[in-house]
Parts: sequence; structure tokens; C-alpha cells
Amino acid sequence: MSKPTLHGVFLSGPTYKAGLMLSLTGTPFAYRHVDLRGGKHKAPEFLALNRYGQVPCLEIDGMALCQSGAILEYLAEKTGKLRGADALARARAREWIFWDFDRLAPGIYRVRAAELGFRQFAADVLADLKVQGKAALDVLESELKGRDWLAGKEPTIADVDVYGVVRYAPEGKYDLGAYPGIQGWLKRFEALPGWKAPEDLLPKQDQA
Repeated sequence: MSKPTLHGVFLSGPTYKAGLMLSLTGTPFAYRHVDLRGGKHKAPEFLALNRYGQVPCLEIDGMALCQSGAILEYLAEKTGKLRGADALARARAREWIFWDFDRLAPGIYRVRAAELGFRQFAADVLADLKVQGKAALDVLESELKGRDWLAGKEPTIADVDVYGVVRYAPEGKYDLGAYPGIQGWLKRFEALPGWKAPEDLLPKQDQA
């Protein structure tokens, strides 16, 4: 596997998921900061890599991958790590990734963006997003009762993906202290070899 290059933004949760997966699998990578405010994600050279004009984008093995879930799956297959012990575990991991995108991420990421002043929402829309975020955290808490990991007896890309959202919940003013199951899972995840916090993993500028 060639040394990958991760294109992203240090404030981006999905970029963090991709960088975290690279770190957890022990994969060295170069980093390219994409200036979203300067419109660099819509520049022709970036769109040639990522047709969606979004971050993250991972250049690897002579191609460019976008969408964090696809990046996690590819790295799991290439490295053989965090893949899931069998077909069922891999299907469950994919199930969690789809659920996250549909149910968890919108309420957490968008409320966080509003709290940090990155985005503005009408009051009723923001209130609905908060309800969605809490409902998703309630589901996650229920599922973590009596189990250590989301998709089997060992950590998988499901944990990487969902962690990359829940990590930012406190910035959206969600009280994770009300979720002992989630808190225990966070501690287990953060004890994994290769784990790094966003500020220690994603630079604010290009890095070889």
C-alpha cells in the first residue's frame, strides 16, 4: 500500500474519522489542509480528486476515495485491522455506519456547528436537531448495555465511525454524563493503541 495523503480540515469530524483510522491501523500518512472558507474544496484541482467537493478525501493506491465510511472500509480491508471477525460482524459494522449517517451525525454535527457559530438554523429546526441527537444517543446507550463494542467482541470500523461523532457531542452541549454505557465505551476506545485526540492528529496546515 502506498503512503496515503489525507485531505481535510482539522475541525471536521469526518476528517477525524479517516485520520483516526489511519492512526489506529499504524498507517503513516501525509496531510493536506483544505481551506473551506477560501473555497479550495470547490477548486478544479480538488474537484478532480473529490467530485463532491467535500472533506475528507484520501489519496491512496493511485486513486482518491471520498466519504469517511468508504475510507474506513477500504483501510480495514487493506490493513486487515478493525475489519470484523466474520461476515456478520462486518455486516453489523456497516449497519452502524449507515445508522450513524442517518440518525446520529445530523443531530450531533449540526448542533455542534450551531453552538460554535459555524452555521445558523431557525429555532424550530435547531430544536428538532437536538431532539434527533438525544434520541440517537439514547439508542446508542441502550445498545452498549452489556457489550464492550458495537459490532462484535472486538473493536471495528463501527466504533471508529460512531466515536468520530460522539467525540464532538459535548461541543453541541450534549451531556454525556447521562450515558454511563457510552462513557465506558469512550474510555475503552481511547485506550486503543494508536488513538489520538483530534487536536493531536489533525494539523492546521499541510504536513508531510
